[in-house]
Amino acid sequence: MSVLTDYVQVESEKKGVPLRQWLMDMAKNASKCQFATHIGRFVNPDVTVNWQAKVQDKPDEPYVSTASVKCLPDIFVAANYLATASLLQLRLEAGKTFYEHLQSADDGLREDFQYMQVDYDQLREDLLAIKSDVVPDATDKRLRQVYFPVGDDGYHLLTVLPPASLMQEVRLRIRAMEETARLACTKKSESYGSDHRRIYDLVQTKFGGTKPQNISYGNNRQGGRSYMLPALPPVLEKRNLIYPRRDFFRETLRRKDFIGLFHRLHKRYVDTRNNLEIRRAVRSIEQQIMEMVLQRVYVLREKHGWTENRSLSRAQMIWLDDKYIDERYNDEEWQKQLAIEFADWMMSAYEKILKREKVELGDGELTALRKEAINFIRSDLQKQ
Repeated sequence: MSVLTDYVQVESEKKGVPLRQWLMDMAKNASKCQFATHIGRFVNPDVTVNWQAKVQDKPDEPYVSTASVKCLPDIFVAANYLATASLLQLRLEAGKTFYEHLQSADDGLREDFQYMQVDYDQLREDLLAIKSDVVPDATDKRLRQVYFPVGDDGYHLLTVLPPASLMQEVRLRIRAMEETARLACTKKSESYGSDHRRIYDLVQTKFGGTKPQNISYGNNRQGGRSYMLPALPPVLEKRNLIYPRRDFFRETLRRKDFIGLFHRLHKRYVDTRNNLEIRRAVRSIEQQIMEMVLQRVYVLREKHGWTENRSLSRAQMIWLDDKYIDERYNDEEWQKQLAIEFADWMMSAYEKILKREKVELGDGELTALRKEAINFIRSDLQKQ
């Protein structure tokens, strides 16, 4: 028997009805359910405003959002129809949900439906009647409103909806981390002593009180509990910035600040797969290193004329000191020289950090890195 038939059999026995009857009853209620990633009931149980974001896996997005995290949509549903929501979100053998199998018209379901003596086409049509991509007609005064300025005199009035799917995914991942940590600290476990991570200073909240089923299907599945991550400003260690005398790259930049990034870059260098994904990953890490360098540059520029009586190259003086801001934008020769110095420093830093583990990079890689550096320098000038 399959996961689906096992599940239906257990649930139908609880209700004391045949498999066929239970499944048909669930299908009739599908139209009363609605997929949503943001649910207003998390603010007030009487609110019916919901929204479904396009959830997709975008690991390279710079911000954590519902659209950049792979998570299941929640289901906005009355408490008496939770069984239908649970059926639609049931994970089958391939890891996909029952609803996803229905969407793709999976022929494997035909055998299960035949076993349960139900009409495949009709039942599929009824189950797929669940509402999706519903755009609310209006907001609700019980929800939080934000005035967002647009232009000089206008504004948008935005409604802030709780990201239900994202909150539930965060809790699932934290619980998985806690379980991994528990096993790593249990002597009888096969994972004892293995690496693990923990997140401290968590706050647990509960939605719906003693009736989490009145909020949403996902909230009920997690007992109404969600975690809040600490959102405190970092405690920064005060550092004295070194104003270089001869070479910005070797006197101001500290290699230890870049160790993590260069180790990540090394993992891509030793990857034997020479495909577009790996090359993009290399370019992305190189960009992150350059961005870190640029932060130091911006700080140095705060002091006008500081390069006087110093033996920096002309290219570095133009780049680092706003005294030469006109030359910075009107002359391109310095950019070529700076790109050479920038790329040479990155190559040297990589070799000194990785030491014996380093990969010997050829002239082609150095040329590509110099090209990347000059493009980065020019793109920064265009932003300002």
